[in-house]
Amino acid sequence: MNFLSVEVVTSLAGLATGFGVSSVTTWLLSRFDRRHPAVDVDRIVRRIEELNEQIDLSTLADKLDALNNAVIELAYLRIRERHETAMSHGWMHPNEKHVLERLYAAYHSIGGNGVGTQMIEEIRNLPSVQPRGDPARRMCEERKETTNDND
Repeated sequence: MNFLSVEVVTSLAGLATGFGVSSVTTWLLSRFDRRHPAVDVDRIVRRIEELNEQIDLSTLADKLDALNNAVIELAYLRIRERHETAMSHGWMHPNEKHVLERLYAAYHSIGGNGVGTQMIEEIRNLPSVQPRGDPARRMCEERKETTNDND
């Protein structure tokens, strides 16, 4: 009888543990479902379609094209301005050359070319150190040039 009672106790313990594990697992899954509800993909797709209908893509493309053209023109003007100054001085500081190289790379990547390419090549060929001579005289000449330009 002793042997039978050990078997009965073992079976009951196993059965109780099985029920306990399954109820704990069920409880954990229900908590997870409440905290992480299923995503309604169809609802998200419908919302994206509604938003796409509200956006007029043709005017958006026109605006982006106009902005792109404006950026090309602004970059060109900046390159031309620095080119004229560098050519009148006969040199350009390496840091300024580096900045213009980055500006030219952006200018070229969005469609700018032609004269901008010619100007950057001339800037690349300029010395990176100031030519010898009296710097005070050069500054006076620059002031005269700017005052004559303003007249």
